Amino acid sequence: MLEQEANVGGSTRRLPVIAVTMATSRQGIGVVKELSKTNKYQIRAITRNIKSTKALELGSLANVELVKGDLMDPESLSRAFDGVDAIFGNTTPTKGWKVFRGSIVRSYEMKQGFNLINQVKVAYKKRRLNHFIFSSISKAKDPLKNDPAPGHFTSKWDIEEYIERCDLKEITTVLRPVSYFENFENKLPGYTISKRIFPGIVNENFKWQTIAVEDIGKWVRGVLSKPEKYKNQSINIAGEELTGLEMAMTLQRLVPSEGLQTNYVMIPRVAMKIIEYDIGVMADWIERTGYGADMNKLKLIQTDLNIVPTSLKDWLKRKLVEQNKTKSSWTRQWKSYQWKLQWDK
Repeated sequence: MLEQEANVGGSTRRLPVIAVTMATSRQGIGVVKELSKTNKYQIRAITRNIKSTKALELGSLANVELVKGDLMDPESLSRAFDGVDAIFGNTTPTKGWKVFRGSIVRSYEMKQGFNLINQVKVAYKKRRLNHFIFSSISKAKDPLKNDPAPGHFTSKWDIEEYIERCDLKEITTVLRPVSYFENFENKLPGYTISKRIFPGIVNENFKWQTIAVEDIGKWVRGVLSKPEKYKNQSINIAGEELTGLEMAMTLQRLVPSEGLQTNYVMIPRVAMKIIEYDIGVMADWIERTGYGADMNKLKLIQTDLNIVPTSLKDWLKRKLVEQNKTKSSWTRQWKSYQWKLQWDK
C-alpha cells in the first residue's frame, strides 16, 4: 500500500496514514473529503467495491488510496489496517428491507462492530496505530428515560462497551452524532422535503438536535489535530437545536419571494413503525428523553478544533441550489427534445 511524504521546511516527512472504513457511506465520504483537503494525511479509503462510482470519485482526491475491505470480513480489515497511524471506524445496521422488520438489523451491526474492534486491537498491538475514532450515536439527555431505546442506538453503545473491554479506550475518541439533516430527504409520498413541506418525526414544538453528516468529517479532522487532548473522550455532537416549526420557518425564509407557505409535517408514528419500526421507536425516544449534546460546551470545543458547524439554513440553501440545477437541466433536456421533434417533422 502507498505511503506518501510531504516537504516541510525543506525536509521531507512521512504523512500519517489514516484508514477510513465504509468510505463510500455518507459519513465515510465526508471524512475522506475533509481529510483530503488538509493535505496532512495519507488516507486509505476502505470500501467493498473499489470500482464503484462513489469510490472512483474519492480515489481522484488528493492523498486518497482506495483499498478493498469489508467489515464482515476480518481478514480484509487486517490487511487494510496494516501500518496505519489512525483509524476512523463506523458501522451500519442497514441490511435490506423486509416486511415487519424494515431495514435495520441490530445483529448485523454488532457483528461489524466486533470485527472492527478486534482488528483495531490487532493493529494496536503492532505498535504503530495510536488513535482510533469511533462513530457512535448521541446518548440521552435524560438517562433515566433512556429505555426503551432503538436497536440501532443500543448496538452502537454496546460496541462502545466492547472497545473498553478490549482495553482500547485510552487511544479512542468516540464521536456521537445526533440525527442528520440528510434524513429529511426521505422518499415518502406527501412527506418529502420541498418549498412547501418540511417533514419531521417528532412533535412540531419539540426541540430536536440535528447535524449535517459532512460535519462528522470536520470533527474527525479536528480530533486528529489534537489527539492527546481528545483520546479517551466521548462527545455528543450536534449542529442545531430547533423545533420542527423553527426548521420549517428556516426554510420558508429562504423562499419568501415565491409567496409559499412552508409547513412542518410530522410523519405519523404508526406509519413509521409499520415501514421502519426502529425509526418509530427512535422518534418515541427523542421525544421522551432527547439527545444529550451540550450545545454550549460544543461551542468551546468547536473553537478549539477550528470547526465551523453547518447551519440548517446553509444546508437548505445548498439543497435549493441543487434542486434548481436539476430542474434547469430537465427543462433544457425537454426543450432540446421538443426542438428535435420539430426538426424531425
